[in-house]
Amino acid sequence: MDDTEEDDENTNRSNSKSLTLHPDKSVLENEEPESVKIKKVSESLNSLKFPIDELKARLKKLKQDEAAEVSNMNNGETRPKTEKRFKRFYETLKEELNALKVNVTSDSELLKRFFQKFQSYKSSITTGTLTSIEIEEVLDILNNLEYLLHQIDNAKIFSDMDGLTKIISPCLNGTNNEIKSEALRLLGAAAQSNPKVQAKALENDFIQKVLHVLSTNNKIEVKSRCLFALSALIRQFPAAQKAWIDHGGLQLLGKILYDDQLHIQMKAMKLINDLTIERRNLEEIHDAEQRQQRMREYAITDFELKLLRHDYCKLLSNLMVKCFKEKLTGQFSIENNDFLEVVSDSMITISPICKTEFKNIELLLLPVINNLLHFYQNPNIKLTVDETDVLKSLILLIERLKETIFEAPHDEL
Repeated sequence: MDDTEEDDENTNRSNSKSLTLHPDKSVLENEEPESVKIKKVSESLNSLKFPIDELKARLKKLKQDEAAEVSNMNNGETRPKTEKRFKRFYETLKEELNALKVNVTSDSELLKRFFQKFQSYKSSITTGTLTSIEIEEVLDILNNLEYLLHQIDNAKIFSDMDGLTKIISPCLNGTNNEIKSEALRLLGAAAQSNPKVQAKALENDFIQKVLHVLSTNNKIEVKSRCLFALSALIRQFPAAQKAWIDHGGLQLLGKILYDDQLHIQMKAMKLINDLTIERRNLEEIHDAEQRQQRMREYAITDFELKLLRHDYCKLLSNLMVKCFKEKLTGQFSIENNDFLEVVSDSMITISPICKTEFKNIELLLLPVINNLLHFYQNPNIKLTVDETDVLKSLILLIERLKETIFEAPHDEL
């Protein structure tokens, strides 16, 4: 991630062809003088239902909406609703352009065009000698590619064209953090729910490459995008999860829990949560043979054992104690509530693996949980209606955490 929507990604992506964002370049060459071509395209665009400036504004708004939704996404869920809105708007616009006989460039042609355009910057990216204007042009290429790769078939074409090594690798090896960040987002867009791209990325050591960036870069945006890309690369793919674990992925997440920005810690916890739930969901596969096969595939990762071996349970519970032992003072504030929700939910999810470790620090952990309940149940807190709903939800979550970890089931009484 970067979090959540319920739309089916396979229905969100299609085999449709894409509109070039530069209509003056889409008219076939050598047919008419350039000035005549530009004039005809301009006249056609002027007769569109939406003026071109409005189209750009609407596309920008859709982009901003999607970014806001993705920032709130859980790694394990599908693409934002914005993509459906973009697709509908995009298809309507394309139909209008076709009706006006404005040439529409196919997705594969657009991909080739962006590949060619990128090559002129490749050397400067890796040597760190781009001008500010060139940086903006590279970011524009990556941004346009990211939109195209929202469609599964386009992501496959991108992979077949060696886009991972020709475009993403140079960006990750460069020195510009904005370009790294956009390349990581592009990688995540290509790999998300796309086994073919996941396999190609594993084959070309992209898990190691992303882990290296995550471990050496201190920019929060880059680290956040690293975790988004990793999630896309390894989710529902046991072989990639094994490579991630074998190359220190769990230890690196442990370091993040020990000392990092809350935003990055939340993303790390969500990734572990998703991988834990992924394994739990194997029990819901109805076909016995398929279920056993998937279980064998996941068994090679030793995920649960490695979590214990690398002290993830201890680091998680210590994070809860560290963050909330001394900070429960003053009026109700939603400032840290998202973090409290994520860490509590993470402890509940992982408790079947970590219950012994959690109970080993009961003398530290239980008072913190009780103090949280006491703080949020304070009748003197002045709340808005929205804050009241948040408060009730947090109280239920903390009570569930306490019951899950410290209270024995009825059959043990």
